Amino acid sequence: MTADESDDTVPPDAATTHPRVAPRTSGTGTCGTGATGALPHRRRPCAECPWRRDTPPGQFPADRYAALANTSGTPGAEALLDAPMFACHKTTEGQEQACAGWLAVAGVHHLGVRLAVATGRLSPETLNPAPGWPPLFESFHQMAATQVRPASTEDSNFHPDGAPRDQR
Repeated sequence: MTADESDDTVPPDAATTHPRVAPRTSGTGTCGTGATGALPHRRRPCAECPWRRDTPPGQFPADRYAALANTSGTPGAEALLDAPMFACHKTTEGQEQACAGWLAVAGVHHLGVRLAVATGRLSPETLNPAPGWPPLFESFHQMAATQVRPASTEDSNFHPDGAPRDQR
């Protein structure tokens, strides 16, 4: 295992080509508040994590980031309790784990994640980058605007300022 890999094991054939939404945190599924046990999550950003500043841009199309925008709130406009989580693109569908980069940057602005911390399903330390982590983007919009696969201007869901076009 390299320093850039998580300590979680994910078979290479389980990797998907896009980051995706994990089950809602307030449901009764694996990641829901009705679930028992720890909230499934990666322990460290993977080598291709879109939240890493050193990951080359363009791995994922704009529509994926537009679909994931509701996973991340901001101070005073937190993602609601029933908002989905940003799942690691290396976890298998149906067994999603929250992305470590997302938790460290946006987790504190997600009410479902806060509830998981309050109920002991997630360690508060998970909401901060651990020592030795690569630099991460500071917000979802900054990450998405930087990492989006180049597309023609009329096809892009994101304005250059990083905000979704429908929220300007």
